[in-house]
Amino acid sequence: MSSLNSILIVSYTRNTLTMLIEQLNEIGLPEFFEIDGRTVDDLDRLSMKDYSLVLVSSEIVYSMVKPYLPAKTPYLICKRTVNYANIRELLDVPKGTKVYLVSDLKQSTEESIRILKDAGIDLDFYPYYTQETPREDITIAITPGEPQLVPKHIKRVINIGSRLIDISTLVEIFNHFGISPFSPTTHLSARFMQSLVDITQELSDEIFRSRLLQKSLDSIVQNMDEAVLVYNNQDEIQVCNKNAADILNLPTQFEKESIHLIQESFLTAMRNLQVGQENFVEIDGTTFYMRKKRITIGEQVHSTLIVFRKAEDYRKIEHDYRSKAKQRNLYARYRFDDIRTVSLPVIEMIKIAGRLAKSNSTILILGETGTGKEVLAQAIHHASPRNHNPFIGVNFAAISESLMESELFGYEPGAFTGARKNGHIGMFEQAHMGSIFLDEIGDASPVIQNRLLRVLQERQIMRVGGDKLIPLDVRVIAATNKDLKKLIEEGTFREDLYYRLNVLPLKMLPLRERKQDISLLINIFSKEFEEKLGREPLVFSKEALKLCESYHWPGNVRELRNIVEYVAHICNETVYKEDLPILDNELSYFSHEPENDHLYEIEEEFREKGFFEEALLILEYLNSEEIESAGRSAMINHLLQKGYFLSDQQLRYRQKLLSNHDLITIEKGRKGSQITDKGKKFIYLYEKSMGL
Repeated sequence: MSSLNSILIVSYTRNTLTMLIEQLNEIGLPEFFEIDGRTVDDLDRLSMKDYSLVLVSSEIVYSMVKPYLPAKTPYLICKRTVNYANIRELLDVPKGTKVYLVSDLKQSTEESIRILKDAGIDLDFYPYYTQETPREDITIAITPGEPQLVPKHIKRVINIGSRLIDISTLVEIFNHFGISPFSPTTHLSARFMQSLVDITQELSDEIFRSRLLQKSLDSIVQNMDEAVLVYNNQDEIQVCNKNAADILNLPTQFEKESIHLIQESFLTAMRNLQVGQENFVEIDGTTFYMRKKRITIGEQVHSTLIVFRKAEDYRKIEHDYRSKAKQRNLYARYRFDDIRTVSLPVIEMIKIAGRLAKSNSTILILGETGTGKEVLAQAIHHASPRNHNPFIGVNFAAISESLMESELFGYEPGAFTGARKNGHIGMFEQAHMGSIFLDEIGDASPVIQNRLLRVLQERQIMRVGGDKLIPLDVRVIAATNKDLKKLIEEGTFREDLYYRLNVLPLKMLPLRERKQDISLLINIFSKEFEEKLGREPLVFSKEALKLCESYHWPGNVRELRNIVEYVAHICNETVYKEDLPILDNELSYFSHEPENDHLYEIEEEFREKGFFEEALLILEYLNSEEIESAGRSAMINHLLQKGYFLSDQQLRYRQKLLSNHDLITIEKGRKGSQITDKGKKFIYLYEKSMGL
């Protein structure tokens, strides 16, 4: 796969993968992107580096994909919705009936239930996604494309088909590649609307008459930004949303009104538009984008759909989108006063940063993730003589290498296929007379490092495809959570660029080294969420505070804020130790003592790869008294009962990591895997930290 705009779709099952590719083909995405697809089990034979974007079917599938995903490969997690064309049979099930919702993964099961409830399907849903003993009193099962998972005793199976990709994800795909989803060449909303019409072709007249579905369809149509008009074979208007009524000067409430109420110029344009055609039509001096589609029931044409909108609206949407996208990075919101601390080292660092802000020299901010490096960068800009000029932020870990050069330095008209006819101004030019913040600089590719070195040396840039140098007056602030000296030794970061960046270094302390700030920050965040949620004051118990102060905080201040937000939603007045989610997910069970350092590093590696809980379950299973050793089949079944779905190949990968760290041994043949003394110590320290 070598195309600049190439997309890889990854799903858990082959059925889901086929459906997603068919949907993207139907909407017309292959006109803009090369599309490839794989299931999770196929990933070991595939290099994701060859793709511009990886599209993952769900959050849980992302956790399976993550170990194979290269650090710099951009990805999107799909938002999904049910296929409404297949809910016909659900309408026959009596209200309040107990039914299973059967799917392969917990998350997709729960999402399908939520979407069906939101659509007005009033049934008593029970999720079924593992091998638990089924309830004999439930005899109806609904499944989004996974009938093979339905319990054997079920008498009636309603297969509503795999869930579709929501339009919000389609918009994200176009925006990722810098293609406007609202332009005349893409008109994504119209294509999506056509796909909705296509999937409803199988609906019977009975469903159209159903008050439930009619109410849902009316709500969708009335809230569409496009004008929608539907008329039947007798030229009677069946549907006319408010946008259409306003443009056509029709009443919003009517029964069986004739389309001849529409002014002649509009009616002629609608009549002349070919079925399935999309076109820009000028009517009475105004240009409209218009599309025409026949709605069929069975083999009979039931009615005609017209979707239209002023062309100017699309231009306004694109302009607003681009303006807001730029504005997000054009100013600095934070000041030094926003860095709240009682830690003397941090206070001293802020004083030094205040003095450095007056300079024009390059600053390099070093610190772990979540320590507030961007907050400090914005505060420096605010305190500098450049504070009335732009502050532009760019994250090297968030933009693909193929796009980074044109985003940073801009490009000339016709520089490459798909380039804008007027060219594009890059981030360095946008930051002229202000500051540019180069976040995650350690992730910059060798090509970008070379370009950055020249910019820092010459204070000039050349656009992609250009032949003239553009002088710049810009202050550079860089930041990284990586050890740049180590990257230099590994040959992945230029030493001369490092010394160009490391002129005025600043170090952000991790939260575990400023523990006196934990109580202060908890109070600040608690007050913030009390006001947002309109709730009573939140008080942390002594035990909860003690746990927070002993925790190592790998996510630092960002993680602490997330935890306060969590307890603000679930707790009453007092937050107890047991309420803190760090007990279940993020807590480091190994104190930073020399004898535990290696175990701490193992934990960090497993967390980074996204399967610490799975590794812990494997060790706990092998550590149980009744188990001396176990094969992969037994371990897969055990994990399945705990809600974790692993293929044989995925389990092999986790076993290999555990074995590499001497936590388990793997024997060939029937003997299987056994836990080592080191693995038992890992479990012991975990249970000790949990008070078990």
